[in-house]
Amino acid sequence: MKDNKNSFVCIGAVHTDYILQLKSKHYKNRTNPITLSQSLGGVAYNIAEKLSFLNMKTELISLNCEKENIRTIKKNKIKFKPLNKKIFYRSYTTVLNSKGEMILGMANMDNYEKSNNFDKFLNFRNKIIIFDLNFSYNNIKSLILKYSRFNTICVCGTSGHKIYKIKNLLKSIDILLLNKQESSNLTNKKDIVKALKFLIKKNKNLTIVITNGKNTVNAYNNGIIYNCKPPKTKVKNENKAGDVMSAFFYYFFFQFLDFSKILS
Repeated sequence: MKDNKNSFVCIGAVHTDYILQLKSKHYKNRTNPITLSQSLGGVAYNIAEKLSFLNMKTELISLNCEKENIRTIKKNKIKFKPLNKKIFYRSYTTVLNSKGEMILGMANMDNYEKSNNFDKFLNFRNKIIIFDLNFSYNNIKSLILKYSRFNTICVCGTSGHKIYKIKNLLKSIDILLLNKQESSNLTNKKDIVKALKFLIKKNKNLTIVITNGKNTVNAYNNGIIYNCKPPKTKVKNENKAGDVMSAFFYYFFFQFLDFSKILS
């Protein structure tokens, strides 16, 4: 782990989120009434927004976006560095049931994958760099390998479809946060404990957290394996829940608290 002064850099997605919530029990293959809301989202933005809320010095690096969204970013006291001038459309849409539980998430993210190599625009030292996995494999690989020596590298699993991008980079990562599906796709192990042990063998210096919804949290830090249950909660809206959890984990972790207290 590298020395730093809790200066966070979040690299990844920022875009509009559309939330469609069903008003009642839905009927398949039929029209159903919903409520529609929208907000600024993207894994990197969601984490940056919460870290800034917690008074952490936070920078967000992503594709350029609309002026309204840039105003929101700046209003939240986040330093924004766009990687390009042209605005490329991207969005995320989630469907929730009437209880706020996710039924389906739909990511329109191709323009992140198409973005050109942007190594030359960035230069970091003694930072906590948090990656989501929305940019291309080549961009993520080059950035992690370039900055892992003098920075702390953190990765959020983002999606079971995108986790393959770090399969060969585990030795260059310091902190890895995953859900059950992401851990399974990364390790080819359906059992969370087996997935955790697989990752430890790849890099014994990794700090790893694998969540399984309301059921369990399995983790590893400094040679110790942890297992606990999340507190019971009443769900209002599951959208962004994983990103918010990630932000609070990073915040408490870099307060250098006892790891079991961080998990609780």
